[in-house]
Amino acid sequence: MARKIKLRPISQAFWFLALTMGAGMAQAQTVSAGQVSASALSDYYTHLGKSSIKLTKKKIFQSSQTQAVVGRQDIESLGPSTSSAGALSVAPGVQIRGYGGNSDTARYQIQLRGAKVGWSSTNGDADRNGLTVLFDGIPMNNTISHNGQWDSNTIPITQLFSGINVVYGPGNPESRWFDSVGGTINYVPVQPTKKPHYQIGVAYGTQQTENVHFILDSGMHDGWSAVVAGGYAGDKSYMQGTSVGHYSWPAQSHAIYGKLTKSFENGSLSFGVYNVNNVEYAYRPNFIPLVTTPGITVTGNPGSPTFSQGTTGFYGTGVPSIWMKQLQVRDTIFYSKMTIDLSSDMSFHNNLWYRWGHRVHYRVNNYGTNAAGTPYYVPNPTNVEYYYPTTNQYGDNMWFEYQLPYNDLKYGGSLIYERYFSPYDGYSNSIPGDTGSNPASIQRFTLYTTYITGFLQDRIHPLPGLSITPGIEGVSYHTDFTNNLPLGGTNAVGAADANKTFVRAEPSIGIRYQPVPWGSVYASMAVSYQNPTDNAFGANQSSSPNIAVLKPTQARDYEVGFKLYSDDLPVIHHGVLNVNYFNDTLTNEAISIYYANVTTTSLAAANARLQGFQLDTEIEPNFHWRMFANATYDQNRYLQYAAGGVIYHNEPIAYNPNLTLNAGIAYRTFIGSSLVTFGFLDQYTGSQHYFNNVTSNVAHRTLPGFNVANLSIKADLPVPHGWTGAVKVLEASFNITNLFDTAYNANGYITSGGYFGTNAAGVNTAGLALVQPGAPRQFIAGLTAKF
Repeated sequence: MARKIKLRPISQAFWFLALTMGAGMAQAQTVSAGQVSASALSDYYTHLGKSSIKLTKKKIFQSSQTQAVVGRQDIESLGPSTSSAGALSVAPGVQIRGYGGNSDTARYQIQLRGAKVGWSSTNGDADRNGLTVLFDGIPMNNTISHNGQWDSNTIPITQLFSGINVVYGPGNPESRWFDSVGGTINYVPVQPTKKPHYQIGVAYGTQQTENVHFILDSGMHDGWSAVVAGGYAGDKSYMQGTSVGHYSWPAQSHAIYGKLTKSFENGSLSFGVYNVNNVEYAYRPNFIPLVTTPGITVTGNPGSPTFSQGTTGFYGTGVPSIWMKQLQVRDTIFYSKMTIDLSSDMSFHNNLWYRWGHRVHYRVNNYGTNAAGTPYYVPNPTNVEYYYPTTNQYGDNMWFEYQLPYNDLKYGGSLIYERYFSPYDGYSNSIPGDTGSNPASIQRFTLYTTYITGFLQDRIHPLPGLSITPGIEGVSYHTDFTNNLPLGGTNAVGAADANKTFVRAEPSIGIRYQPVPWGSVYASMAVSYQNPTDNAFGANQSSSPNIAVLKPTQARDYEVGFKLYSDDLPVIHHGVLNVNYFNDTLTNEAISIYYANVTTTSLAAANARLQGFQLDTEIEPNFHWRMFANATYDQNRYLQYAAGGVIYHNEPIAYNPNLTLNAGIAYRTFIGSSLVTFGFLDQYTGSQHYFNNVTSNVAHRTLPGFNVANLSIKADLPVPHGWTGAVKVLEASFNITNLFDTAYNANGYITSGGYFGTNAAGVNTAGLALVQPGAPRQFIAGLTAKF
């Protein structure tokens, strides 16, 4: 009976979705293929839907929100094998952390002005899932998981995207989602077009980096159009290993995307699918001790080389048989989008989707805990983790738009139902390659979540140049936690079943005034709420948390700034300047802290403030030159932070650099009959505090700031005479990332001793800094043919 109650929301959802889809199909069937008019063709891209269209500089200028867009030029500046996170790093206020360098197969954490999404293998995030990530306007986030809510390598092939839209802060109700307390990131894939075109590309580079992609676009035929795109990516590690072992770490990704669109006289209907499989097949390098410490050796054997960044080498690593980690990430999304013009001033929109997500995590830590004087390394065969969570998510998002003489009214809502199942076998008596036949600690839990919203938003424009956009959204989060194993024994989860419902109102308002054609000022305020993640309801907890006092995280965001935009400035010609101040206060945070393994977690409570200034500018004085720069300066602090019974005030937040800076310049010219573009991109990340696993709080020590320069060259080559009938453009590219071979550490933390324990020299390693170096200089060359 309990299971039927939990499934009731999804039953209601399917009846509702079936009715809306049926109404849309009935509407579509009243229009024959022969009725596709010229006006329908002119509105083709509009009917694709706002979430399928890349933002432009002009649209950003016209908005009362803080927004940014990453276009194809920006993505290409980092090469054909950059990751989805790396491509986003050229946007204002973005910092990424991870272990893969410029790799499309590795996982990274994305930070947007202090709010974060993704996993970086360290604790210390004020709100680790504070950003919603969309694929073609469809959410990719798990609604409840703290660990693995979204992985950046679920978007490995960046050639499939026309651009990336970024909304800073919660935004307006129409674009807000369940994790949008810090912002929303929409990866916009290539869309079906009116005219057919095809392309295929290959790339190869350092560390056996490989990339192959294709895009096949049918063009429009009797109102139908389709696009199919996909690719393969693979690479190995830049870590150099030692004389006693080496991590090759081959990783591979496969992704495919397809979209079929039917455009009719008063709207369109589209169906999309996206599938990705990313596998880190072999052993991945571990963290490296920053300084030399007695007893810490590469193998744990007192006779092997001392293990540290200073002695083993800046890119040196341990031995795969001692520490290894394998990871597989899979995602499949089926979705449909519908737009119908109900009248000349009213339209209806509906997005429907199902997402299946799956991860396989396998880790072995055989670093010994030898007594002093032990002549040979004795492995500890019990530190093995294997877990494989699965997500099933069903969702629908629908809204109406109604245009009045002085108002643009929007109203609608969303319904999302998700089942998240997370089995875990930990500390099993096994050998590498075995998933564990006798686990010392196990867990099996399921979380059911239902997310329901309804919103009303109005854009009032009573005077020329003035617009006011008030909005109100009601949100409901319902969570059921089920412990699928009996309490006691080897069950590492001691929390009992629990459930909780939060209902909140989210008011917002935006004001924009444009006194001159080329300039505007704006301000906005938005309140939003986020459901606590799984650990707050009992997941990974040895005892039941106090659900009665649990509250959703609240974000209260203020933005104020000005924007300049012109296509006809003297000398500068096309120019853009966006400057803003932001202040985002997060309260009632329940922060999960992981230690040696998934089942060893604790919870911290916090209130935080993310505030600072942001600048984004671009000029294109003529055909040849493009220059841009953006910078974000922030002072992100915990107003209050409580962990382990200790309360801290006004503490800095770990992994929040005070300054991030991007500056780029591109020059294009004809060399003979080839159009050649030279690009230079410089990226600076300021110093940032470590997190200290010993104190469960931010450390006073910091990762130093670093600067990474990148060079890109792209040329449209003359097409060989025999190919001219088929090939329209032949593009060659060459990229150098980290041009000056800067040695820097991209990640690190203060260990509580779980990595190396009390070692062979009798030294307790708690309190040591462990780091992951960023990638050295890397090269990659690519060739793309467009038909």
